[in-house]
Amino acid sequence: MTESDNQIGHAELLQQFREADDTSRSARELSERDRDYYDGKQLSDEELETLRKRRQPAVVSNRIAPKIDALIGHEKRIRTDPRAYPRTPKHEAESESATDSIRYVCDANRFSQIRSSVAENLFIEGAGGATVTVKANGDVLDVVISNVPWDRFYWDPHSRKRDFSDASYLGVVLWMDEQEAIALAGPDADRSDVELIIQGCYSSTASSGDTFDDRPQFVWGDLKRRRVRVLQHRFKRNGEWHTAIICGGGFLRDPQVSPYVDEKGIPQCDLIGTSAYIDRENNRYGVVRRMISPQDEINKRRSKALHLLNSRQVIAEKGAVDDREQARREMARPDGYVEVNGDMRFDVADGIALAAGQFNLLQEAKAEIDASGVNPAIEGDASAPSGRAQEMMMASGLAEMAGVFEALRDWSWEVYRQVWFRIRQYWTDEKWIRVTDDERNMRWVAINRPMTQADLMIEQAEQSGQPLDQQQIAQLRSDPMMQQVSVQNPLGELDVDLILEDGPDSVNLQSEQYQSLIELKKADPASIPTRMIIEASSLRNKDQILEHLDSGGIPPQVQQQMQEMQQALQQAQQAVQESEQKAQEAQADNAIKAAELQLKQRELAIRQEELGIERYRAETERITAMRPDQEPQQTPPPSGVFAG
Repeated sequence: MTESDNQIGHAELLQQFREADDTSRSARELSERDRDYYDGKQLSDEELETLRKRRQPAVVSNRIAPKIDALIGHEKRIRTDPRAYPRTPKHEAESESATDSIRYVCDANRFSQIRSSVAENLFIEGAGGATVTVKANGDVLDVVISNVPWDRFYWDPHSRKRDFSDASYLGVVLWMDEQEAIALAGPDADRSDVELIIQGCYSSTASSGDTFDDRPQFVWGDLKRRRVRVLQHRFKRNGEWHTAIICGGGFLRDPQVSPYVDEKGIPQCDLIGTSAYIDRENNRYGVVRRMISPQDEINKRRSKALHLLNSRQVIAEKGAVDDREQARREMARPDGYVEVNGDMRFDVADGIALAAGQFNLLQEAKAEIDASGVNPAIEGDASAPSGRAQEMMMASGLAEMAGVFEALRDWSWEVYRQVWFRIRQYWTDEKWIRVTDDERNMRWVAINRPMTQADLMIEQAEQSGQPLDQQQIAQLRSDPMMQQVSVQNPLGELDVDLILEDGPDSVNLQSEQYQSLIELKKADPASIPTRMIIEASSLRNKDQILEHLDSGGIPPQVQQQMQEMQQALQQAQQAVQESEQKAQEAQADNAIKAAELQLKQRELAIRQEELGIERYRAETERITAMRPDQEPQQTPPPSGVFAG
């Protein structure tokens, strides 16, 4: 695989990576420093050596890590879910299946954790990303979302947009064993050619930094360990995204047009990235960068104040002491003793006054870092008088972070959009997905399921609660007109828009309004129905509570008897209607009268059953009133027998 064999040369793509490597060297070093500050590595080697000589402990007051952790915690509270809305009326019913499919893929890939990892890179280093690809799992094609760590992500240094939408190339750096790299070439590649390309990696030149290097650091290859650096490179050519897998010696997989397309057939880049802030040199950086300076001041002033408190200066006349070094050692001791000769001057000046000045400036530095970036109000204030007050405090604390969270939200939407494109493109066969959005049970949704008109009508009858009998089913399936096959939930034909639904917030107006309803209910119990209180609550099982409330507490067995009676009444009414249709003939008069008599008898029997139910309910209420400290017995009486 030489350059002459490819329209796009290996040297050209390798030069793009070297450009990204060289141009972003200083920015990567600063981002690596930001990560070190988050991890508490905030003192240089020179500072540590100075403290060692002073015999002073290296104390770091890490104010950055709690701020970033608070941002990550807030990101988890405001997670979003995708929802698909139809663009045309004919796709209104099927749009729910698009929503279910996207959420199924996200749940299967644990996208919430991937989003949190990207958010952490966004807050600290300033950039992050993920890939949305398709992987064969036997005969099934699965949509896979994979996180791309910051130190493995490179991009076009000329890109100026936060989401890299104007980048001409993006890529991922991988370090792997030689055999794994050979496997990337695919089964159709000539193994001898691939091995020759791999050998070329062991003599390549070094890079300008160590961000993209292996751990431990190597160049393009480690001959001893037989490990090579591989680039998953994406680049634009003639307005279309292409992909290639390259290493220092050549192509492991030749350049080709991206296999992933959108709904219009346009090739897409499977790598989706985002960034927090961009400076005038197109360098990406995160929230930590703005807190480095006050954090340094905190560490230095605290160390300086501690040093001054432990230091003493002596102003003395020459000859005031017999041994100056001995006097110096005694002054350094908390119980030191120094003898002075005659009336000669020997004054001791401690550093308390200077330490007090350092301490005051230390407090100012702490206040500055607390007020910048992430306001402490982001975690809420338990002393706030209402939920509205807490919400306003949190909004104030997050005002400076609005741009970063907007970037994360836009990135999530783009990931959902790419997931939908993969589903449309590759999920062409029948597939069942599990949906667990219902807390009480889970349901299964059929995708691209071929069904005859007869099967569709049978399923619709079952879902409506009026299943067909065996004779009706046999008639439908024997009808040639009912054998036409259609596809249920054809994802490839759906035309939908994706939006993001905000996740629940722990502090909102709903909780404040609910508390107001509770206070009104206490003041005047008759003013607000209990059902309204339950509907306004955020109880997880409030649907079950409302159903139980609507049923009046009647046992399930009695409810089933009532339903059977109502069905019997409907059947009797249907029989009367059929008899009335036959009343045009004189011979049907007796049949109509008999049916009417039977109906009256059935109504009388039902009325008696209802009276019995009323007696049972009254007896239950009477027992409850007599024994208020115990729950009423829910065991129903035998069928057709009620207490009188």
